Amino acid sequence: MRQLRAASVTLLLVAACRRDGVDTNAPTCAADGRLAAPYAAVTVSSALVGSCVTIPGNGATYLVVGEFASVGDPAGAVNWQIGTTASGGVADAVSRSLRFAGDNPARREFETRLRVIERSIAPRARAEAMAARSAGTRLSAATAPPPAIGSTRDFKVVAALDGSSFTSATGRLIYAGDHVLLYADTVGQGFSDAQYVSLGALFDKDLYGIDVKAFGSTSDVDQNGRVIAFFTPKINELVGPSSCAFAGYVTGFFYGTDLLVSDPNSNKGEIFYSYVPDSTGAFSCPHTAASVLSVVGGTFLHELQHMISFNQHVLVRGGAQEEIWLNEGLGQIAEELGSEYYEAKYPPPTGRSTTTQIFPDSAGPFIQPQLLDAYVYLGSTRAHSVTSYNGGGSLEERGATWLFLRWLASQKGEDIFGRLVQTSNTGINNVQTQSGESFGALFGDFSTALVVDSIPGVPRASVPARFRFGSRNLRALMAREATVESFPDAWPLPLYSLGIGGALSGSMIPGTMVHSNLTSPAGGAGITLSFTGPLSVPFPTSLGAQVTVFRMPP
Repeated sequence: MRQLRAASVTLLLVAACRRDGVDTNAPTCAADGRLAAPYAAVTVSSALVGSCVTIPGNGATYLVVGEFASVGDPAGAVNWQIGTTASGGVADAVSRSLRFAGDNPARREFETRLRVIERSIAPRARAEAMAARSAGTRLSAATAPPPAIGSTRDFKVVAALDGSSFTSATGRLIYAGDHVLLYADTVGQGFSDAQYVSLGALFDKDLYGIDVKAFGSTSDVDQNGRVIAFFTPKINELVGPSSCAFAGYVTGFFYGTDLLVSDPNSNKGEIFYSYVPDSTGAFSCPHTAASVLSVVGGTFLHELQHMISFNQHVLVRGGAQEEIWLNEGLGQIAEELGSEYYEAKYPPPTGRSTTTQIFPDSAGPFIQPQLLDAYVYLGSTRAHSVTSYNGGGSLEERGATWLFLRWLASQKGEDIFGRLVQTSNTGINNVQTQSGESFGALFGDFSTALVVDSIPGVPRASVPARFRFGSRNLRALMAREATVESFPDAWPLPLYSLGIGGALSGSMIPGTMVHSNLTSPAGGAGITLSFTGPLSVPFPTSLGAQVTVFRMPP
């Protein structure tokens, strides 16, 4: 439990316990915290906030965040109301009902289908891994001479977005490195050989090591000591030309079935598949070489994380595949790690085309998608969940999980990513185990950090590190993103006014939150909070409903 400085206001904290698999707040209050000084904060379960928190009439301003710290049905929106009451007749009744206003979805939905397939094949993969170990067969760290440059091999490639059919393709080996073999389809123009060699070197010498260092090793089912990158227009063809313009397209993926030696459609090896340049649209929507180059590096890092995750969770430890929200969030982190690599290589002002750039040119393709996802997420934290994805996760949902994991690393260190992957634990239980804290405590302080990481007019170092995103100045990053994308708002997160004696109401799903501010009257009566369903009906414990209160600086 986080200790707060003593003060004159009565504020009671609650400890953490587990109910129904979700960490929530215990049914007792402990009088060991106060909200007297700026930057003090407390998180209290919704069931106890009315009896545990009294905000004094001291004229101070407070951030009040209602949260559902859990994972659940993304279609199961729950109605809520967060309100205030004050003794002594003090009231400033303002009640509002918050309603919602009215990318590349094909790739996200396809990734979801692959993750679902991986979960279904995990028992077979575990059994094969156990049999291989019993037979003395090595599953990793093998070293073998690569095939000859120019040699060919056949591949079976997924031919439908639901994974139900396969097609054949032949690849020609163009690059052979210590960690990566790069094959290009013998059909279609794609990149030039020189460009493929450059990409192979990028994957092999830079990107592969970034992911392995952060997350752990891949498997080596084919005993060649390397990951295969296969560039083929078969990936372009997964979404037809009549659909890709509005539904999006698949840029690349890892397919867990390739690690099953007994499956007839398996390539029996660690393979990253990528789409290819197709400027004339011969295979689907046109893609220039420049546009493919702008995304393929980040896609490789993202999908390599999935490959490592499957190995570490399923093959090495005999567990289940990671839950989709956390798996995809770690994939987003993998892309950002590519940015960090180039940020370290080119400190400001080097490596930048303009003086206004925060990131070097080489880092942009790896960090830009995360910044865009985060920006659109912050515009509606009530609608888009950190933990409960609708299918493969929208841009906003992936941005939400990326922000949560980025904040988590600022608290627990960058090695938290490897700990989350090198385990048989999954989901919220994994986060709690590796962080050593309840998910409720983490979610409450993360929700607060979204607002107070960088408060206008306040030195950032004045905000406790617990409520900051480490070296990432969130408000500055979002302001720069607004400039780059020509968005009208430099800061997109809405902060609603919570009037004394009034209430805010709306609906949310698990893994979401609503932010509001409350200014108490100087010398007035104490203010009591409530966070319930309509007509003051309590929330089910499994929802992880809680309120975080943070005293803002003057």
